[in-house]
Amino acid sequence: GGSGSEHWVFSIDFEDMHEEKCSDKDFEDWTARVDEDKKAICVMGRKQTYRRRKPDADCFIREKKFEEIEPEFEKCKCTKEDFECDYNFVRSKDGKDCVRDGPLPDPKGVCKGDTKKYRASSGFRKIPGNGCEGGEALDKEVERDCEDTLKPIVSGEINTEKTSFPGKSFRGYYYLERTESSSSSDKASKDETIIMRTDNSKVYITRDHGKSWDQILKDEEIKEIYPHPHFNDVCYFLTSSKTVHYTINRGDTFGHLKTESEPTRDDDLQALSFHADYKDWLIWTGATGCDKKGECHNDAWYSTDRGANWNILQRFVRKCEFIKEEGRGNKEKLVYCAKFKDEKLGGPLELQASDDWFAAPQTKFDSIVDFTTMSEFIIVASKDQTEGGSLKVDASVDGQTFADALFPSNFNVPIQKAYTVLDSHTHAVFLHVTVGDKKDAEYGSIIKSNSNGTSYVLSLNNVNRNTHGYADFEKMLGLEGVALVNIVANVEEAVKGTGKKLKTMITHNDGAEWSLLKAPQNDPEGRSYECKTDNVASCSLHLHGYTERRDPRNVFSSPSAVGLMMAVGNVGEYLTTKSAKTSDTFITRDGGFVWQAVKKGNYMWEYGDQGSIIVIVRDTVATDEIFYSLDEGTEWIPYKFSSKKVNVAILSTVPSDNSLNFLLWGREEDSDSEIVTFNLDFSQLKERSKQCKLDEKHPDSDDSDYYLWEPKHPAQDNHCLFGHIAQYHRKIPERECFNGRSIQHLHNIARHCECTRDYNYEPAKDGSCKLVDGLEPPDHSRICKEDQNIISYFKPTGYRRVPLSTCKGGNELEKYESKEVPCRGHEIEYENAHRGLSGFWIFILGVVLPVGIASAVGYWVWQNWHGKFGSIRLGGDSRSPFDAEQPWIKYPVAAVAGIVAVLAAVPLL
Repeated sequence: GGSGSEHWVFSIDFEDMHEEKCSDKDFEDWTARVDEDKKAICVMGRKQTYRRRKPDADCFIREKKFEEIEPEFEKCKCTKEDFECDYNFVRSKDGKDCVRDGPLPDPKGVCKGDTKKYRASSGFRKIPGNGCEGGEALDKEVERDCEDTLKPIVSGEINTEKTSFPGKSFRGYYYLERTESSSSSDKASKDETIIMRTDNSKVYITRDHGKSWDQILKDEEIKEIYPHPHFNDVCYFLTSSKTVHYTINRGDTFGHLKTESEPTRDDDLQALSFHADYKDWLIWTGATGCDKKGECHNDAWYSTDRGANWNILQRFVRKCEFIKEEGRGNKEKLVYCAKFKDEKLGGPLELQASDDWFAAPQTKFDSIVDFTTMSEFIIVASKDQTEGGSLKVDASVDGQTFADALFPSNFNVPIQKAYTVLDSHTHAVFLHVTVGDKKDAEYGSIIKSNSNGTSYVLSLNNVNRNTHGYADFEKMLGLEGVALVNIVANVEEAVKGTGKKLKTMITHNDGAEWSLLKAPQNDPEGRSYECKTDNVASCSLHLHGYTERRDPRNVFSSPSAVGLMMAVGNVGEYLTTKSAKTSDTFITRDGGFVWQAVKKGNYMWEYGDQGSIIVIVRDTVATDEIFYSLDEGTEWIPYKFSSKKVNVAILSTVPSDNSLNFLLWGREEDSDSEIVTFNLDFSQLKERSKQCKLDEKHPDSDDSDYYLWEPKHPAQDNHCLFGHIAQYHRKIPERECFNGRSIQHLHNIARHCECTRDYNYEPAKDGSCKLVDGLEPPDHSRICKEDQNIISYFKPTGYRRVPLSTCKGGNELEKYESKEVPCRGHEIEYENAHRGLSGFWIFILGVVLPVGIASAVGYWVWQNWHGKFGSIRLGGDSRSPFDAEQPWIKYPVAAVAGIVAVLAAVPLL
């Protein structure tokens, strides 16, 4: 009370309450822990007693110097409560004993020679700090087998853990897989973290691959989850407001930040864009002015401190992205923004670039449709102002300089409407150019670029795509140059409304040649197929591709299971409807050369432990069992995981496919209000109880659990692909061991092959490469300007090397029969380097020596030739070039940004 201008301090003095100082009779012994009879009990092996003043003593202690009261201890005899389980031991189910849970520490120098026994821990140890003496001695060493130091304890069983959640469906799940750079403060060194969101916007986390789950951010309604595509430890959780939650340690702790606006309301845009090198650098695309009629638009903001401070980047944007990528060599602050010109919604989209947070922006293109950043290229789809609104494509490898895509000038195509970026991981861009866009009859052509994304050739016509722009194209992961597509075999009829008839084709040389898939002889039950499988044209294997996939992460192959692919399809003339009656599940172990039918019906699959375990489960059919294989799909073992039938929607494992755990996501058949997950743990299988042995220096040793595998093309005799023979480590299927750590599958390049025509060059229709009518030869002298150290160049021959090829020597057709020309300003250096020899030495080097060498080599070959040379060959057939009567392409265009962390086709509509 009062005016607040005065403050009082009161002193209370108890000095005169008691005149006497406490003596010994005024104190008592007090025990901290007592039983029901008020008797002292033992804690940590001893009883504790304190000397303290009696509550009713009429005295003061009156000690001038304060001292801590020291307890008196009485040691107890040891009982079982004084012991805990030792390292690598756990409590038994009844809690009475400690049983082994892993390999025991190796007693150095003991288990040698014929020694099979040694003395080691009983499984118990006295709790650290416990002071008991005598009594029970549970920690007394016992005799153990030396083998216990080598192998983990295994039950021989698959363990299953079921968890139920309120809801009707899963809306998203995200693996935050641990990497070498992950935080050291994590609770477990081998955790397998998943974050999941249900249809009621509730978010859950598991650190043990679904064995146990915890709800997080309970008081928030989470609308979107954004894992950082470059840092696995980081994940952002978006609400409908300006509040964004995040974790930087895979869910150990959570924080939150405030943005300058609510997230964008455009469903096809991402609110957050991430930097490849700096995990705290963010671009936020947010909705602005949406409370005012007709003015709702997107503004972009940037932060370099994880949202602690935001600065405006650009207004009225479509999207903004960091361009920095590993190996691209561009500036760290380089950002691209597609923004509406003059800040007018509905107007042309400009592509602006800046490396100073748009203090001085550069306009790269005046009118674009979209841009996308792939692993090796930046591709921009822009409007060609000279062609009545047609589209054109430009590509860049450094984010600074763009070049037009070059195509034959005698192809005049109406305004292009849709294109799809398929892949750019093999030093070339694959584009799907839509030719027919009639609903349910869409198709197009795949074209392939050179190594800088600017010059294209036709790879394949009539490739299937769907209404959303996704194409049936899929690269085999982990193996270079292999891809699968579905083509529309009846284009003319499909356009008229009769429906598509699809066929599956495969390439083993990165799109240079395509062929139908040879069907297996027998179905999964050992019966012959109705059609004759030796007639590939009318009886081949066809597979359901990307356009029918629910989850783009469910791919045919895995980069850690080299050579393996699984797919659902049928044997016949065309691909049939995907159903349990007409479809089977197939596997290949050699990169798509030979296929085997493994199960009747549609199955989902996942690879575990880098392919040493494969799990499959029925798709679209309620089931209570899975099948697994330990030998790359030769034998399938059933396992019942549930007492009830479950409609399984998803089968998943860690993205690296390096785990022995799998997760089933679905709903029990009799439930409408709950969804469930089932963890399947294969780590206790006896067949996977020891780690495989790999010796890089001696990969073919007798005790190695691996062999060297060489992929090949089915149409050639040797194993040369792209100018070299590659050797990969693959586990011997019959070996009972697990891969464990991620192994480097590519052992080495055994050797480089000589250059020959077909696999290393792009031939034309008649077997040669000719200049297209109306075009000038490309100017190869540009290389002199780009590299001042070069003194000469070769004029173009019409051939180019396939970007993946590493061939050396042989027929280098990009130089063969080409005239070498000096660079301008280097004529004297060129003449000195090519100065001729005297007539005598010309005779010796040009006549005598070659004849002698040829005679010796000819005799050696006659004596030793058994087809040992490694030239790259393909039969006499040449693939078709662009057909002038079918003007599919004028300006192929790549268009939209890919789905984060998913290797998949990217459409532009």
